[in-house]
Amino acid sequence: MYNGKWEYDVFVCFRGADTRNSFTSHLMEALSREEIKAFIDDMLEKTEIGELISVLQRSALSIVIFSENFADSSWCLDEVATISQIMEEFGHRVLPIFYKVDPSCFRGLWELCCYH
Repeated sequence: MYNGKWEYDVFVCFRGADTRNSFTSHLMEALSREEIKAFIDDMLEKTEIGELISVLQRSALSIVIFSENFADSSWCLDEVATISQIMEEFGHRVLPIFYKVDPSCFRGLWELCCYH
């Protein structure tokens, strides 16, 4: 699926403790089987916000996996804010996934991310 325009087809934002060994690992396996080039945020050091921006700019879209403890992570919140910024500036597309949570719990975060 990689078309040469983007370095990554998908950037995956998730709370590692909640989904790394369950939903996210299954998602990454499925993307890999379909030859969809994905970047997961644990490939970055948590202090590399500049690199995060660069990776997002080189990704066709982001998948944000909202989970129970997602909003407890300042890094996850920083990622959502950065995704929102890239979305506003460059028309970046975002696909939210609400994993075992009520989407209304994330209404403010989702609106920030997608209705900026």
